[in-house]
Amino acid sequence: MASPVIQFKRGAFANLPALQAGEPALTTDTYELYVGINSTSAGNKFFGSHRYWTRETSSVGSRVNLVEGTSNGSDFVSLKSPDSLAGIVTFTMPGSDGSNGQVLSTNGSGTLSFIDAAANLNMAGDSGTDTVALLTDTLTISGGEGIDTAVTNNTITISAEDATDSNKGVASFDATDFTVSSGAVTLNAERIEDIVGAAVTTGTQTLITVSYDDANAQYDFVVDNDLSNYDNSTSAFITASSTDTLTNKTFDANGTGNSLSNVEVADFAASAIVIESEGISSNDNDSTLPTSAAVKDYTDTAIAAIDLTVSTAGDSGTGSVSTSQTLTVSGTANEIETSASGQSITIGLPDSVTISQNLTVSGNLYVNGSTTQVNTTTTTIEDQLLDLGMVDGSAPSSDLNKDLGVLFNYYTSSAKKAAVYWDDSASRIVLSDDVSESSGVLTAASYAGLEIGSLYVNDCAGASQVIACSGTTRTLENIVVDGGTF
Repeated sequence: MASPVIQFKRGAFANLPALQAGEPALTTDTYELYVGINSTSAGNKFFGSHRYWTRETSSVGSRVNLVEGTSNGSDFVSLKSPDSLAGIVTFTMPGSDGSNGQVLSTNGSGTLSFIDAAANLNMAGDSGTDTVALLTDTLTISGGEGIDTAVTNNTITISAEDATDSNKGVASFDATDFTVSSGAVTLNAERIEDIVGAAVTTGTQTLITVSYDDANAQYDFVVDNDLSNYDNSTSAFITASSTDTLTNKTFDANGTGNSLSNVEVADFAASAIVIESEGISSNDNDSTLPTSAAVKDYTDTAIAAIDLTVSTAGDSGTGSVSTSQTLTVSGTANEIETSASGQSITIGLPDSVTISQNLTVSGNLYVNGSTTQVNTTTTTIEDQLLDLGMVDGSAPSSDLNKDLGVLFNYYTSSAKKAAVYWDDSASRIVLSDDVSESSGVLTAASYAGLEIGSLYVNDCAGASQVIACSGTTRTLENIVVDGGTF
């Protein structure tokens, strides 16, 4: 269950009002929590502030802040716990201040006392020893050949210099050219092969392609087999770009993979073509081709000689009509109207239609009028959505200033209407147990109650449940109880 959120009354410290007994308030500029005692300003009691402490996290210890008086908590001294402890550690402070220059020391059991600070630091190196007076001397760390030293913000950094031709130091090796393992440097054979391969393949070759097979460390030479790239002036090659006259040659286009494309024919032998004046019927053979004009003349003559008969059948009776006859389509008075104009026959309903039996509409039903009245005992609608407020089948393009909803007629002392509707003027859904209507606008005389098992709200915070019940307990969920501001 998502618990509700309770927000304290809050505002700037200067605006903190006299709080009622038990009323909490949070100052948003000084981060302080107050609780009222007796409804007076003097009765506002301070109970804590984030300025004076910082709570531990899963990886960082807590701390107590000693706040400077004029900074409203922005400047402070922190006493911080270690980020990790094995148990409870207690420190007991000394009962009085120490002398100038002394430092705090522990006895190993948590009792602190002031002692004199160490004055000198003894040093020893690969060669030589020295002593540094901590209060007066400066400790200098120098680098030798190939070594750099730097001091920044109390940090000493010792690093190796980059190697050069004349200076020792740290050097890096390109992994493409060298392999380095446990301090041993090896020149990569692959790199040598690539350099030689590049020199060979980028050289000048004529009608020969050279490629380097890196996986097998070998060179592949391929001779161009495209005959069009060679000089044909002294050869017998016929290539795609050649222009040659072939005499007494046979073209076999039926073999596998053979084809002829983009072939232009200059002329045909006269005996192979049937022209319009000769006619197709007089040249019935398998060795000639007709012209388009000869084909059209023959087809027009054949179609004009056809007399077509079509059989007809209705809900009752059958008939037939031939090309030379007239087909008549008749209607039924007050039920079906027919009209003919040119090559069109129109079949439709009259302006007023009365259907005495059942009517089934398999497609869409459009009713264009001012009122649709259904006088039935039960109306069954399979649609999942009812689309109200449309204008001639489309969404309105301007504000119609009308309410939209469902009206419920009932009788209590008099005929009344209840409604669930969209109030156009207020832009919200309304539940009313007594409404009146005028020109599509509803006016609520009183508002109806709403009985529900649970309540969900989908607003700026998203969709979530706000009222729930378990057993006999009703609870708020995902709710902010806001005490307001001061």
